[in-house]
Amino acid sequence: MRTRFDQLAKQLTRAALAACGPVETDAEAPADPRRIDLYFEPDAARAPIPSFLGLLGRITAAPSTLEFFHNTPGGDELADCIIKHGQFRHYLALREPPPPVPTLWVISSGRPDGGIEGLRLRRTKGWPVGIYDGPSLLWTRLVVVSELPVVRNTLLLRLFGAGRVLTQAIAQLKALGPDAPERRLALPILLRLRLEILADPDDQTLEDQEFLMHTQDIVESWRQEAIQEGVKQGVKQGIEQGVKQGESTVLLRLLRQRFGSAVDAHVERRVATASIEQLDTWTTRVLTATSLAELFAD
Repeated sequence: MRTRFDQLAKQLTRAALAACGPVETDAEAPADPRRIDLYFEPDAARAPIPSFLGLLGRITAAPSTLEFFHNTPGGDELADCIIKHGQFRHYLALREPPPPVPTLWVISSGRPDGGIEGLRLRRTKGWPVGIYDGPSLLWTRLVVVSELPVVRNTLLLRLFGAGRVLTQAIAQLKALGPDAPERRLALPILLRLRLEILADPDDQTLEDQEFLMHTQDIVESWRQEAIQEGVKQGVKQGIEQGVKQGESTVLLRLLRQRFGSAVDAHVERRVATASIEQLDTWTTRVLTATSLAELFAD
């Protein structure tokens, strides 16, 4: 992937579609070991694409490949995507049975004027502003994220934007209620990106720092929502026990995001038996600790 924000787009889209059909990330186009960011084919035997995905769901309602560009691509980069997509279509045709021909969707944070002009891309009829397509045999469409209407239907795609567009989308996501499906889908992935940036301070860009600033309350939001959930579940056991259950839940979520499979049964037992004060200390420390040993150090 080109940037960590392109990785965010790939992870969010994969999570959004995983229940609806097979999703391949980094799918190989073997003629020249290059890889497709994401390939998806809806499966009628599995869950339907949820309506809350909005425009992202409409884009992926048919077989598709997606290429994400957090940095606006030049004309040559767009042309290269089309060449790679052609190689990938040829590779798919060799499968038995061959799957339907996918449409290439290029998701660009900004408007690639050179590519739009050079590839003769034009506004797509029947779609919102910001969607372009080319000649039919190119099997290619372009999404200019910065041009999309600022409505809830485009929210998930606008999280793939840059600068002001991304900042605005994050603010709108956080303003949704805790049960909003867009929020439940996107917040864990935004949190994962935040932890990744915090773990690598020497390589932080100005955009990374702006992202950290605009997402600094995500952890606290998760913490408060988990506490409330724990309180509701633990009313019969008393409010204090409910708060502790909520604190434990959010800490384990953060630990799994940060340390993955290292969070084993021993760690779960240690969290389950800790005091509320200790849980609060560990929840704060998880943002900066580089290992579980450092996090649990007295």
